[in-house]
Amino acid sequence: MKARRAVVLLSGFLLASTASAQSARPGLGAIPHESGTTFRVWAPHATAMAVAGEFNDWRAAPLVREDPAGTWSLDVPEARAGQHYKYLINGETWKRDPRARQVAGRDGIIYDPNAFDWSAAPVPKPARNDLVLYQIHIGTFAGKNPPATLDDAIAHLDHVRDLGVNAVTLMPVNEFPGKLSWGYNPSDLFAIEADYGGPDALKRFVRAAHERGLAVFMDVIHNHYGQVEPAPGQEELPTWRFDGWSTNAGGGIYFYNDVRARTPWGATRPDYGRPEVRAFIRDQIHMYADEYRIGGFRWDSVFNIIICEQGANPEGVRMLADINQELADTHPHVVRTAEDHAFDHDMHFDNLWDVSHRWALFRQLVAADDGERNMAEVADTVSGGPGLNRILFTEAHDYIARSHDRSRLPSMINPSDPDSLFARKLALLGAAMILTTPGIPQIFQGQEMNEIQAFHDDIPLRWERTNTHAGIVRAYADLIHLRRNLRGTTQGLKGTGVSILLADNTNKVVAFTRRDQGGPADDVVVVANFSDTEFYNSDYVVPFPSAGTWYSHFNGDSKFYGDDFGDIGPAQVEAIGTPPAAPVPLGRYSLQIFSKQPP
Repeated sequence: MKARRAVVLLSGFLLASTASAQSARPGLGAIPHESGTTFRVWAPHATAMAVAGEFNDWRAAPLVREDPAGTWSLDVPEARAGQHYKYLINGETWKRDPRARQVAGRDGIIYDPNAFDWSAAPVPKPARNDLVLYQIHIGTFAGKNPPATLDDAIAHLDHVRDLGVNAVTLMPVNEFPGKLSWGYNPSDLFAIEADYGGPDALKRFVRAAHERGLAVFMDVIHNHYGQVEPAPGQEELPTWRFDGWSTNAGGGIYFYNDVRARTPWGATRPDYGRPEVRAFIRDQIHMYADEYRIGGFRWDSVFNIIICEQGANPEGVRMLADINQELADTHPHVVRTAEDHAFDHDMHFDNLWDVSHRWALFRQLVAADDGERNMAEVADTVSGGPGLNRILFTEAHDYIARSHDRSRLPSMINPSDPDSLFARKLALLGAAMILTTPGIPQIFQGQEMNEIQAFHDDIPLRWERTNTHAGIVRAYADLIHLRRNLRGTTQGLKGTGVSILLADNTNKVVAFTRRDQGGPADDVVVVANFSDTEFYNSDYVVPFPSAGTWYSHFNGDSKFYGDDFGDIGPAQVEAIGTPPAAPVPLGRYSLQIFSKQPP
């Protein structure tokens, strides 16, 4: 017998009441399968839940409450991938599915995560000591009128690969309100921004990256959701008061509803104490790792997960520790990075962004004159806490942003003429320091072409600068290849060992040894001149860790990198004496790399 059906009109939609049963299939969200689609949603305070969509002419079909925890489910045989849907809550409020894998406007779209053809491209799993990262903002990276798409970005992956980079880090690509954003105001944690092309576009991008040997890392935001108050847009959050319940004017079941909700971006801190919210966050991470083949995560503002206004938040600590430990157990190749405070507790992070290193090096590069540059501080940036537990950079989104009254490094060095010889050489010196200091180096899109425009989501990258500054691009490529020892001559740069050989604050020169296992076949010597002085012939003597011939593998003053560079620097030097030393001609604001391995 057919189930009896009663139909009523409600707010322009048809509500169909049918005899139904909960689904026996596992999973949360809209899960398509060979017999239709399973809908399952968490709504503990709802008294009634229904789903409507293109599959049933928007006639709301009631879900069945499964358990006291408040999950509801229903199998809908007619529902297929690609169809729009929504939930009707308590017979009066329509909401987008918080776990929708694809969205359009205020609708979710049923998405089949298993339908994509990944081809045979293997998943790159670079070793931690081999990582060189390249940070990308999808909306501006391709150089088109923003927002550009993930498919647009694919055309420039050959450039990234040719630099020698082996992992790209995407700024957030979760669905966000509007067309332009940095991505740090996520509205739908399981959906990929429609203006970037949606979920299949991200998979095409990842597949294309993997075909070029590039791992893809992802920036994720779980310290807050949505926009800064009191800007409109809370209604854009499907999680906001999802099942109708809230208290203290809070956000409901997905959020803290007390003072712990408050963040610098609005009162939308997730409630890490709720098992269902922890599962929501955990499942997003594993979705990326499993279904999108993401090779690493950078957690935004960990401080605002583990700290609230009233102090420590042990629930946030436990959530991060549990998710990272599970990732380490099930996906050991996946890199686990924190923006900050990674090691305040045992949360199983691999590394963090070393912000203090960035500012210390930045101060030396932007100093108004050479007398203000402090070689003891430069030496400390090299030897202070060396290891693979820190990400090193001179440029990253927050630090070069127009909205923060900041700009690109050349523009901060010489605001009146950021393309000047002075600005180009000091900016390149900064990059060379990053790529020769123990840690994991990262560059920001366009840094390698001496981009001088401040970053913002409406400023496209200017790819013509790869021609204007082709020499700088070559310098970055050479440095990255040496950092990864792709030429077999600089193994020491892949290690974490370091010894300061010289920190001459009078002449503004620093020299240090980098080593992996150590010894003459392994040691790399780096000499950096932070002054406008040119040292010729035997003018400047540098100590070396052992006697013998040391070959030059990089000279930041080479005319190969700039027609107006000085081209001062030797092809090789002979270290003699006890202790060994050698005269090293040095160009202004430049760095040289030596090893005992012939080029």
